[in-house]
Amino acid sequence: MASFDVSCVGFYVVDILGRPVTRIPEGGRADYIEEIRMTVAGTAGATALDCAILGLKTRAVSLVGQDAMGDFLVSTLEGRGVDCRCIARTDQAQTSATILPVRPNGERPALHVPGTAALFSLTPADHPAVLDARILHLGGTGLLRRFDGRPSVDLLAAAKARGLVTTFDLIQATPAVAALVAPMLPFVDWFVPSIEEARELTGLSDPAQVAQALHDQGAANVVLTLGAEGVYARAADGATLRLPAHDIRVVDTTGCGDCFTAGVITGLTKGWDLEQTLRFATAASARVAMALGSEGMLTSFADTWAAMEMLPLRAA
Repeated sequence: MASFDVSCVGFYVVDILGRPVTRIPEGGRADYIEEIRMTVAGTAGATALDCAILGLKTRAVSLVGQDAMGDFLVSTLEGRGVDCRCIARTDQAQTSATILPVRPNGERPALHVPGTAALFSLTPADHPAVLDARILHLGGTGLLRRFDGRPSVDLLAAAKARGLVTTFDLIQATPAVAALVAPMLPFVDWFVPSIEEARELTGLSDPAQVAQALHDQGAANVVLTLGAEGVYARAADGATLRLPAHDIRVVDTTGCGDCFTAGVITGLTKGWDLEQTLRFATAASARVAMALGSEGMLTSFADTWAAMEMLPLRAA
């Protein structure tokens, strides 16, 4: 029996966020804002953190620096109960980090140092520990320079050979990244990109056509997050589902997609059907959007379940 519900592999980053930011002051002057926060983030890191908050037994797999930010990242995850024995440390680069000045509408431009994400990789010798889980989540293709390509395909193939369910999300969608993603998709059970990323990958715009194209490339189930427009899914059996987003006051959209993926993973571990899984994931994402940082207001499984039942939905 697997030791963990989910093993989250790939892009882990420390985010330093401030809000609300309407401009960068001129010269050496200062503006005053309401809030600054430091969080664990990334398409693997935030998902791991959120899975743990939602009650899943979670293993983190990545590389961080021998620096204060690496200490913060590991201690924060461990404080939430995440197993960090598969997070390696290096003195060859600083821990990946991003500065995010969050605008009043929740949008956030980014200033990013790739750091250790660019050096992270795994070999087949690492696979037994990494794959000691029911679900493998791979997040960060596009920024994992050493791990992108064949190492990622090999890990996903090994996961499928061992009977794991695989989930996947990327971080940057460009033509070069699309070429990396294509050979991965036949080994992906659940692909959960944003509609913006998916459009870049496919060259299509309509969510139904985008999802079908990604399924035709090999992804069994495709779930597209549509921001304020909710979510569109195409299941492996051809069934489709569209659900609205919750009607909330958005503070910060950082980490919403990562938390949505954590909600999907939670549903998979519970054996829920597609609609229940996506309703829960939508509520989890909404809780993150209601406060600053990748955790936002996400506090527990029970609170997220209550939010799913109580938060109003946006009109169609």
